[in-house]
Amino acid sequence: MTTKLSSRSGLRRLLLGSAALSLAVMAPGLSWHPGQLFGAAYAQSESGQGGGNMGTHGSGHAPGTSGQSMGQGGSTGMRGHYGQGGSTGTETGEEGTSSDKKGPRFGGGENSRKPSEGTTGGRPGWAKEGIPEVELGRLSVARSPAHVLDHAFSEAVSNWTSMGSTVMVLSAEGQETLTMTVAQLYSLPASEFSYIVQTYYPSIVRIDSPLENLSLLKSYALTNTTPLSGTTPASRDDFIAIFLGSASDKTIPISADTVTAVNTILGLPALTPEQTADIAAKAEEVRLAILSGHG
Repeated sequence: MTTKLSSRSGLRRLLLGSAALSLAVMAPGLSWHPGQLFGAAYAQSESGQGGGNMGTHGSGHAPGTSGQSMGQGGSTGMRGHYGQGGSTGTETGEEGTSSDKKGPRFGGGENSRKPSEGTTGGRPGWAKEGIPEVELGRLSVARSPAHVLDHAFSEAVSNWTSMGSTVMVLSAEGQETLTMTVAQLYSLPASEFSYIVQTYYPSIVRIDSPLENLSLLKSYALTNTTPLSGTTPASRDDFIAIFLGSASDKTIPISADTVTAVNTILGLPALTPEQTADIAAKAEEVRLAILSGHG
């Protein structure tokens, strides 16, 4: 009988030891001593309200610190932010600040909202200067980012390689037949350009895209050099007016305010009142010619 009791006692100790060892493997932070096993497990379960897994849904505090509550559902690294116990904040960029206190609006970090260079609070730099209140229609694409206009410019110059040398045979009922290249057409004064476009519209080859026209206008206005090979501008105002009139809506009149607005948006050198009025009148003539020719 004594031998049996001793064996059962030894078996019991063996089973308790095995159970403790198994739990210790599953939860490395627990004490596995038989006498402390259940008390340690209870304390561990009470240390955080969410009971999250370390490294995925852990706390905002260091894990295992005695007497501190863990964050509720926060992440120590897997989700990019801490729990409620230690927020990094979305605007401060400073790790570990309290969630109810926000630092400087542009304190840093990937999520800071500081405006980009050349802007004011997310608005383009020219917006603060103001432009005349005028309807722009297609000319509104002047507000496009610089890289968009640059791309349009490259497209226009690339297409011009074949377009500029294209020979147009222009004919219209009751009119003499004309033969000229597209480059020759763009070398005419705006008034003659307008007459030919209006009279021979179905046979005309020209640049219609507002983005391409405005990008060519901008390049010429800044460099005073024609970007279109084979052309010899009749005058600075004429060449700019042809691009501006071609870029505009057919049904929206071009005024001095239109010229000022586009000039300001594109960031071009200021014009004198005389230049502004001259370009506006010539561009309006081009616009009307396209409207009339288009029908």
